Amino acid sequence: MGITKEEQHSDDEMNDYGELHAAQNRKGKKAGGWQNLGLDHNVYKAIEKMGYKKPTPIQTKAIPLILDNKDVVAMSRTGSGKTAAFVVPMLQKLKARNNTGIRALLLSPTRELATQTFFVVKQLGKFTGLRAACLVGGDSMDEQFTAIHGNPDILIATPGRLLHLAVEMDLKLNTVRYVVFDEADRLFEMGFAEQLLDILKRLPDSRQTLLFSATLPKVLINFAKAGLSDPTLIRLDVDTKISEKLSMAFIACRPNSKISALLFLARRCVDRQEQTIIFCATMKHVEYVAAIFREAGLDCCFLYSQLDAAARKINIGNFRNKKCYLLVVTDVAARGVDIPLLDNAINFHFPSKPKLFVHRVGRVARAGKSGTAYSLVSQDEMPYVMDFFLFLGRPLKIAEENSEYDPKEALIGGFPDDLVHMETDFLKSIHELSLEVSDLKHKSENAMKKYKVTRSAPSMQSVRRSKKEFKEMIFPPHPILEVHKIAMKADFNVLEGIRNYKPAVTIFEFNANSKNLPADVMKNKRKVHAKYIQNADKEIKTPGEELAEKLRSDDEESEMSDEENVETFQNVVKVTKFSDKPAEPVIKKKKGKYDLQKERDKAMHYVSYRAADEDTERGLQIDNNTFDKMAKDASVEIIADDDKGINKNKSVKKWDRVKKKYVGETSIKRIRTEEGTLVPASYSSGRYQKWQQNNKTKYRHDDDDDAGPQSDKLGNRRKKVWHSKGSKKALKDEVKDPQQIFKQRRKKQKVQEFQESRRQENLKRKIGQLKKRGTRSSNSKPNVGGGRSKKGGGRHKK
Repeated sequence: MGITKEEQHSDDEMNDYGELHAAQNRKGKKAGGWQNLGLDHNVYKAIEKMGYKKPTPIQTKAIPLILDNKDVVAMSRTGSGKTAAFVVPMLQKLKARNNTGIRALLLSPTRELATQTFFVVKQLGKFTGLRAACLVGGDSMDEQFTAIHGNPDILIATPGRLLHLAVEMDLKLNTVRYVVFDEADRLFEMGFAEQLLDILKRLPDSRQTLLFSATLPKVLINFAKAGLSDPTLIRLDVDTKISEKLSMAFIACRPNSKISALLFLARRCVDRQEQTIIFCATMKHVEYVAAIFREAGLDCCFLYSQLDAAARKINIGNFRNKKCYLLVVTDVAARGVDIPLLDNAINFHFPSKPKLFVHRVGRVARAGKSGTAYSLVSQDEMPYVMDFFLFLGRPLKIAEENSEYDPKEALIGGFPDDLVHMETDFLKSIHELSLEVSDLKHKSENAMKKYKVTRSAPSMQSVRRSKKEFKEMIFPPHPILEVHKIAMKADFNVLEGIRNYKPAVTIFEFNANSKNLPADVMKNKRKVHAKYIQNADKEIKTPGEELAEKLRSDDEESEMSDEENVETFQNVVKVTKFSDKPAEPVIKKKKGKYDLQKERDKAMHYVSYRAADEDTERGLQIDNNTFDKMAKDASVEIIADDDKGINKNKSVKKWDRVKKKYVGETSIKRIRTEEGTLVPASYSSGRYQKWQQNNKTKYRHDDDDDAGPQSDKLGNRRKKVWHSKGSKKALKDEVKDPQQIFKQRRKKQKVQEFQESRRQENLKRKIGQLKKRGTRSSNSKPNVGGGRSKKGGGRHKK
């Protein structure tokens, strides 16, 4: 049934009042802060109390569009204020408490991120009176039943637990008008696709949908099933990709020397009281590194996927309260853990994807604060480093002997052997004395073998270039290790001298007399070729200079495609690139007229087979095939940190002696919901019905009145009229809306249909009874007549 003209007119009046109220709250354009957004006093007061002086770029662009009821797809790096960008307009639109039901739904990929979002909502909405609830896995379901019965205005949940409760309680989400997908690239992975589809089917079509994430490709087709209508794209920080305040240091070292370098950096960070997060590849490496830190007297916390939920909360709390300055994590466990104002990030194992590096270091240098990202790189990880610099479009520079540390310059340097030797004796002693540490080392080595098999391979171009340019290179000490710079310079000079040593004489001239013919021939040959050798030495370029020249040319090509990227999107906020220092000039061979003419003709008539920004877009690229594949490529591919997750894709079958055949894992029993989605059968276990019986409560449905949850504590008592002094029953409003009229007509139609069916049944029953009576009467007539004839015959004889 459509909406009447009176209701449409009243809605228009409310919208006009909201616009006038926002315009009254809005200050002049010169303000440039939160006053310019036209927020209510209750929302603005909470923002000021939290200390948010000025909105970030993502908040400045997203909040006005959200307040205009537009669907938004927002992309910005981690730590740019995405949470407040969708919480503030949500509070502005919900205004105050309402008993109609859940009006806003916030979906988060992990329980930690959902808890953090819930904390932000409580802080920003403390003066609005709105009620919020958080539903995550691992918590008591009985408490979550109670929270939903409290009829909250805002619901923050993870997809798995929300779908579980929706199936268990037959939860209706028809009143939701505001939906947010936080960390959208992770939510739309294969693991959450079915759950999200079922949740989306329960939501009304008139909802406002928002997608927020740190990494998103520039193709919007992968969000078609999310229900966006005419979305607006806000894409920030695509050019820089990482914070301008972040300094990166790439330290090359041998695989067996990584733990020594990590121990040196950890002690350095603890002495400076800097909060540092350390990323490892697997769960076994996390346990091994944590054991090493404990033996070294360094307090640390650790997180991985198999860790108990209570232990996770305790470790995160200790790190937030600065009871320890080191946090050792895996990529799976760290996703969604928001630790504000981190100082350093250390990559113990370099990530296999550039986007994963962006996610890791995005936790550092937030809110205008500077930070450092250390990366310990072994020889087999050099191709991934080259892929990362190609993704950034920045030149790769090698540290020189006398180079000074510059935070804005990303250099690759070495870790000196004298620092390695300082930690070698300590590590050797604890491995010999502690059986636990030696056992964890053995397990971590086995886990690394499986990790190398499952991680994605680098590009072939980077593999070839790394083998050619870095295979025999001895990296000078990194300038960030300037504390030991003087002691390391002499050792580096000795090693460099040994490497570049060339004997002054050949084997023919060694211990030769003046009458030796071979010696005379070599001397004459050296005199003739001396000039050509000197010219060749001048043209030789070091591998670092050659690599810098290649990457600088790629950077110049990528700048030519900026205009095309701007034309692709309507709402693109460009940020200035990093101000790199120009590389040192390289001596090039002078080209002739024929070569110059040939290059001009090639530039005019030749179309390159690859785009100028191919390397940058490869990191954000998705394939235009199925939705699941596109969503999987759009998200950051995080490899599992335990054996179960690494081997879950392998179809392992074992021989069953009883069945005499190979069998796999036992299949999980599934049921189909009303929306047609297959979910585990444990989602409908009857726990909610038991909870209702224990608490003697029931929850309202669509056909009930808008009175919220009702109490049924009277049980089976006789219904009496309980009078109380001064209590009068409130009169019902006789003016009904179209929905109430529709419900009333539907109930009346059901009653009429039921009465008609009962009438038909009664009619059939009566007809059947009449037929039975007719058959009985027809069978009884001959018997009566025969009796009379017999009696008559008897009378006649008499």
